[in-house]
Amino acid sequence: MENSKKRGQFRFVIYKRARDKNYTGVCLDLDIVEEGSDPVVLKQSLEEAAQGYLEIVCKENLSEKLLNKPAPKKYWSVIQDLEKYFHLLNQISQTKRSLPIEDSQVFSKNIRDLVCV
Repeated sequence: MENSKKRGQFRFVIYKRARDKNYTGVCLDLDIVEEGSDPVVLKQSLEEAAQGYLEIVCKENLSEKLLNKPAPKKYWSVIQDLEKYFHLLNQISQTKRSLPIEDSQVFSKNIRDLVCV
């Protein structure tokens, strides 16, 4: 389903690879990418960025195509890696150390919850 000014959802992922110093946060539907040392602060910042972006699109009556700008494939592959990892955990009880991602979270926000009507 494509996002519109009134419906849809923005998907986010926050992760930290074993070799990285900071967390990377991505709004997968708007190609917003941020880094930070605190995942809680990063989550709030990403949500605010997505909300601000949505508000501008609505206020300026811009094209809804702007609400469907996927992030580069390298960020979508993080989601795929996490899905594979969790599948493996269910199958063979591997330890967390086998994945090059140390910490992660995936979440979404409904557009209707972000719009200031």
